[in-house]
Amino acid sequence: MNKVTQQSSVSKTNYNGIDIARLICAILVMMIHVPPLGNLGGIGVFKYLNYGIEGYATRIAVPFFFVCSGFFFYRKTTLDDFNIQLTKNYVFRLLKLYIIWSAIYLPLYVEDMFKPGEKLWYFVLIYIRSFIFIGSYTQLWYFPALIFGIIITSFLLYKKVKPRTLIYLATFFYLIGLLTQSWFGIIEPLRYKSPLFWSFLKLVQSIIYTTRDGLFEGFLFVGIGMLFALKNITLSKRKALVGFIISMFLMLIEAFFLKYFSFVRESNTYLFLVPATFFGFSYVKDIKIADKPYFLVIRKMSSLIFYMHLWVAKVVNKILYTIYQPLTRTSMLFIITLFITVCISLIIIKLSEHKKFKWLKMLYV
Repeated sequence: MNKVTQQSSVSKTNYNGIDIARLICAILVMMIHVPPLGNLGGIGVFKYLNYGIEGYATRIAVPFFFVCSGFFFYRKTTLDDFNIQLTKNYVFRLLKLYIIWSAIYLPLYVEDMFKPGEKLWYFVLIYIRSFIFIGSYTQLWYFPALIFGIIITSFLLYKKVKPRTLIYLATFFYLIGLLTQSWFGIIEPLRYKSPLFWSFLKLVQSIIYTTRDGLFEGFLFVGIGMLFALKNITLSKRKALVGFIISMFLMLIEAFFLKYFSFVRESNTYLFLVPATFFGFSYVKDIKIADKPYFLVIRKMSSLIFYMHLWVAKVVNKILYTIYQPLTRTSMLFIITLFITVCISLIIIKLSEHKKFKWLKMLYV
């Protein structure tokens, strides 16, 4: 099979199992920000159930998105004939999406972050820093992280760095990131044992703010997606499923172990999250489901749910607060937010198919 025929065949391959998994992951991301069991604080078993959902079960969602993005992007090229122009085009498309959604969320950012009496120029500088390093709004950190992950991965491939070496490097940064998040308890004693070095770490933190970014998190998972695409990694579905179940079980132990011993500073990443995502993606990638028109809708809807849900949650929260304040702390907030977000997503997708509203595609393409 020649290269042209091979690329054509690859481009026509649909991964409907991945589309279903992405929709599930988009809902999992919503669960991080809108507790599905309600926000009942530390009341009884809810304390552990909420942490199990928000601090453990949902954490595979964004890494899975990173792997998907890396996989689908790097399928368009090869190691022997790596096309850097594809990276430029993709980064530009991601940046355009990021700017559009940042503009949509700007009113909420101002409402949440602008303090009475604060100088406008200082607020603008803080927003610029957030836009570059943190994300212009809560879930939108995914965009700068993905952009950086794609850029650094493509740059190293363009410079003929071997994929294995790239993964080793990405793993090194991921492990550093772990020490500032779920495994923070390991380095916390430096606060007292090495004040000078701790001051240096605080200085670095004041610049980058968090290791939930493209270097310390996105880089590794984009790299894993790249490996699946360029190295054609294939596991049997049985091995992948068993590996996924074992990894998720070990991550459950890890999450509650770290929580119990007060190691956790942020719950974005875990050690066993890496194999869980690897095996999980390998499994859903090879699920064969017959093509149906609704899979394309699911693919678009997962993106819109991910981008849009916090705006909807904000509005729903205000409405429930007006009706009866305690409702905002129940599961009603999640149920109504999910229902409305799905409905609006379907309306946007349907309208964007018409010529008059074709511009709506810029929200998810």
